[in-house]
Amino acid sequence: MKPKTPRALAVDLLLQVEEGARAQLLLDRVLDRLPWPERDKAYATHLVYGALRRLYLLDFLLEPHLSRPEGLPRAIRWVLRLGALEWLLGKADHARVHPWVEEAKARHPRLAGLVNAVLRRLAPREAPPWVRLSLPEWLLKAWEGFFGDLSFAEALNEPAPLFVTAYREVEGLPPGPLPESFVWPGPKADFPALGLQPQNPASLFAAKLLEAQPGERVLDLCGGAGLKAFHLAARGAEVISYDLNPKRQAAGRKTAERLGLKVAYRTQDLRAPLGEKAPKVLLDAPCTGTGTLRTHPELRYRLSPEDPKKMARLQRALLETAASAVEEGGLLVYAVCALTEEEGEGVVRAFLQDHPEFALEPFACPFPVLREGLGVYVAPLGGLDGFYYARLRRAKL
Repeated sequence: MKPKTPRALAVDLLLQVEEGARAQLLLDRVLDRLPWPERDKAYATHLVYGALRRLYLLDFLLEPHLSRPEGLPRAIRWVLRLGALEWLLGKADHARVHPWVEEAKARHPRLAGLVNAVLRRLAPREAPPWVRLSLPEWLLKAWEGFFGDLSFAEALNEPAPLFVTAYREVEGLPPGPLPESFVWPGPKADFPALGLQPQNPASLFAAKLLEAQPGERVLDLCGGAGLKAFHLAARGAEVISYDLNPKRQAAGRKTAERLGLKVAYRTQDLRAPLGEKAPKVLLDAPCTGTGTLRTHPELRYRLSPEDPKKMARLQRALLETAASAVEEGGLLVYAVCALTEEEGEGVVRAFLQDHPEFALEPFACPFPVLREGLGVYVAPLGGLDGFYYARLRRAKL
């Protein structure tokens, strides 16, 4: 891939996302290799995320001017969507239309006239909420019924700051909402060399809920690369991080070493029981990711109404494994970056019905809260990921 402009790169990347790729991973991999000014890299990122966060609305704005959009080449559909995005964000015609016409000429010359005509005729249209927000209609209805309010959904289409967790003293960084969390203001860097790890504060808080103590044994289940394990290890805990993906664990092991942290990694399918127990267990379970639609906007178009229930069945099985690994009197934290009833309260409600030896333990949440009672749902505001947490204490016999 050798794109000449940020606009050309945005089209190339969006074509790959349409085929199933992850936007964030693509951008990280491609931009690291391009000898472009940071301004150009930032604009390509802006276009990719902007188009994915507003896809339903962009197609809605283009609809009156296209008789059969599905018949157009895929690259031209993205050219039109990106041109509509720049119009939506207020870019002047003279700076907007010509570059996209040139992009169309480079890919499908015969359609350059169509692109020119359509992008000059765009006009405002009143859209229903799910189109305006570019979120699945079924998901918005579920949120409205469960949370009673949809105002938080606007934030899922806003740019987010890059939060980092600090593992050594830092100066000059704007503070985040947690003591160890900061906002990184510039382009991406070699973070481990600086003693930093990119991490959303809502993710960090799941680990903080364990209140791990020096020398205490902690199991980090579905830990991936071990980002939450880093925090636990920094507190002096003896951390064992389990996951099914050895590649992610290998990457995490390297990062832990560079940060000067000690984390043990074990690869296992966690639907099977563990061979050990600990006084503190964290399960940040796989989920639909509906709390992360700001940073992973393409996920919203890949979800179906059945997905939360499907994930809840897996989460329930994983929670059984986690519970069996908690010592008497120990603490279990269940967390998901999902904002659905099924994956949060639904999982915990069913678990507590089957396990009277566990009880919910209250905690203070430092973030804006959508709903609390049977656990806490965090609102995805101020750059936070939406999260659900439940802290469960096992009784002493």
